[in-house]
Amino acid sequence: MSENKKRRPILYNGQVYGEPVSKGGGGGPKAMPYTYEQAKEFVLNDIHETREVLRKMPDSARLPNEIILSLTLQPEFSAKSYYPETLFDLGYEKFGLTEIGSRVWRNKDYDSNEITDVQSEEYVAPIFSKMFFVRATEESLTKFENQLKKSSSTLTKSFQTDIRKISTLGILPTNEQILGLPDDWKQGRLEAVLHPFGIDKDKTLDHFINHLSKAGVNTNDVKFKQYRSGVSFISFNGNKHILDSLSGYNPLRTIHPLKMRDLPSIARGTSLTGGPNIPKFTKKSKTVVGVIDGGLDDSNPYTKNYSESEFSVTGSPIPGYVEHGTQVTGAVLFGPLNNYSTGDTLPEPLVSVKTFGVLSSNTNDPELYDAIDAIEKIIPNNKGIKVYNLSLGPSGPILDDSISRFTYSCDLLSIDHEVLFCVAVGNDGHIKGYERIQSPSDAVNCLAVGAFTNRKGVSIRAPYSSIGPGREGSKMKPDIMAFGGCDQHPIHLVSQNLGSKVWSQGTSFASPIAASLAGRLVGESNNTVDTLTAKALMIHSARDNNLNGSHCLEMGHGIIPDEMENIISCNDKSYTLIYRGELDPAKYAEFLIPWDENITKGKANFKWTVALLTDIDQLSSDDYTTSSVEVAFYPNRNKYVFKNNTGIDLDGDAKKSEIVDISKNPERMEYLLLNGWEQSNFPQTDSAKPQFRTELELKEDLKWDSLDAREVTKFSKSIDEPVFHIHALGRGNRNGVKKVKFALILTVTTPKAEVDLYANILNKYSALIPLQIDIEARSEVVVKTDSDD
Repeated sequence: MSENKKRRPILYNGQVYGEPVSKGGGGGPKAMPYTYEQAKEFVLNDIHETREVLRKMPDSARLPNEIILSLTLQPEFSAKSYYPETLFDLGYEKFGLTEIGSRVWRNKDYDSNEITDVQSEEYVAPIFSKMFFVRATEESLTKFENQLKKSSSTLTKSFQTDIRKISTLGILPTNEQILGLPDDWKQGRLEAVLHPFGIDKDKTLDHFINHLSKAGVNTNDVKFKQYRSGVSFISFNGNKHILDSLSGYNPLRTIHPLKMRDLPSIARGTSLTGGPNIPKFTKKSKTVVGVIDGGLDDSNPYTKNYSESEFSVTGSPIPGYVEHGTQVTGAVLFGPLNNYSTGDTLPEPLVSVKTFGVLSSNTNDPELYDAIDAIEKIIPNNKGIKVYNLSLGPSGPILDDSISRFTYSCDLLSIDHEVLFCVAVGNDGHIKGYERIQSPSDAVNCLAVGAFTNRKGVSIRAPYSSIGPGREGSKMKPDIMAFGGCDQHPIHLVSQNLGSKVWSQGTSFASPIAASLAGRLVGESNNTVDTLTAKALMIHSARDNNLNGSHCLEMGHGIIPDEMENIISCNDKSYTLIYRGELDPAKYAEFLIPWDENITKGKANFKWTVALLTDIDQLSSDDYTTSSVEVAFYPNRNKYVFKNNTGIDLDGDAKKSEIVDISKNPERMEYLLLNGWEQSNFPQTDSAKPQFRTELELKEDLKWDSLDAREVTKFSKSIDEPVFHIHALGRGNRNGVKKVKFALILTVTTPKAEVDLYANILNKYSALIPLQIDIEARSEVVVKTDSDD
């Protein structure tokens, strides 16, 4: 355990000190690029051209009744507040045009990882906008056309405004359906995503599979899944000829190649003597972590007393997959064995494991549809397991405009069952062009885990560990790093042979270390810490071990602590507090930040991490997360900005604004108001800038990300009744947005304080409760992974 005797439990129940607040209106209208008459003619011309395309489109390329159109907005109208709702059926029919999803539109090829010299004279910034997918019939297209031909005097202002927002309307170009295909690709497994349909819903899959059959696909190898949103995923073996046959297939949203991840080759090749003795068995922990992998060797001497297994797919177990699953299970139980040698006895693990085998002799689909089918049964059937490890998935970097079934499934299961998946980010970080994180680690509600290693005593990203960014809605990936080893300094894992160890490397073995800690946070707190709070705590604690000082694409938010004590306890002269809650979209709430007014010396550091459990929209890759929160920090809840909008000097002074502490100087507040000055809606803010920025535009300062991590330092004497304002955001006009569920972790540190901050806060704010952990006192071995460098 830590030698710092002054560490004390973190606190929870911060949300008790919260109350709703309201905010005034925003700014004025945005200038329009065209008049209504100009915009109308553009749209009518697009409709005419669309009819020509449809007239020439063969029946094999479209469904009998419905068609899919793409509607792109002018770039300046991409924000959700400019949604053209008068054009679409929302609860009732207008024209029969139904918005069924969206994605980012770009005016040229754009690589989100490319570093571009914006100072160069040759540099031309790409233009971004929003593209909607619209389900229609030829009859609805006619109704829309007839509406446009009416006199503008008979049309509502809002309809005319929405028409003026349109850039183009038509059929999606074929080159925007096929994604992520290498130039040298000839054949392989493909995953197609079909749009959701209404009238033709029952015909969609049959029409597509019949199309594949005519193109030469063996339909016995076709696998598919249609979700409640109506979106359909289909995987099949194809080649360039088959891809050509799908060019222009109207129901097709996207298609991309698939390949299953390789298991770390070193895992099966380097077994050495010098392993520890098995623990002396006394009991099996009631805290169970799920491992979804290749299976488990139930006879393994290290794991058999603390694990159980279930083979969840058809076919026979494969020895290599089972070995991988057994090593992952051992990593959950014991962590790295690097500090144990011959004669050492392992301590009993503080968790137990249930391992689910989802890879078998029948696993020949790199998109892992059979495995996903099994996972979608495993989670609801094992309600006592709240944390799962996933060290498998399709190979290849994620694509911004396409969301894999595995990612979507993990997010949906996280929402429906409130479980946390700890997911390995992938092992292609050393391959240029393929280094981006892999599915399903891009799931916005999951914990993406990368691997670090040590070189000459310095912790660095393991060269193979895949890097960020993540997808829209969770750009800050990886989330955290855990030890995964490398060829120069491998991680030591359990062997099948007593007295031996396996040397290996991979994010596959970093992720279970994180899963074990997350499982303990939930289990040992008796669910006081739920899975969302556990995720936030893991990321918050990793920020203490971040050499970059902020999130980076290679090392995420930082390295998770070796000891759980460093997550659940506070340093001297600090406190950590958990806030949890739910807010209705568009609502604000104010939460007190506990503070001791006797602290006047030095500076105070406020560090917070907020995580969301957000609903998702698989139909909209650019709007994948449907909710978020904005957190504003106010160091003094009583200081407001007053603005002089009268144009008249006050007392001979021409100043246009003034900051007033309305608690300490109410007379000045009254004087300014009596002279026509306006008080700001909220106190003077001092929110930090985000700790992560990409090279090019990220949506509205990452405000739709499911994770936000920030930090502010202020002079202690300037702090007075500090507060957070949390603003819940919701988007998505097709589906009603649910309450926004959040967990916020706050650490306040006052290095120069001459009082006991922690004790004084507990005395002053009686509703706060120290987190109690239900665990027997046991000695823990700290893994010093750089000990032999």
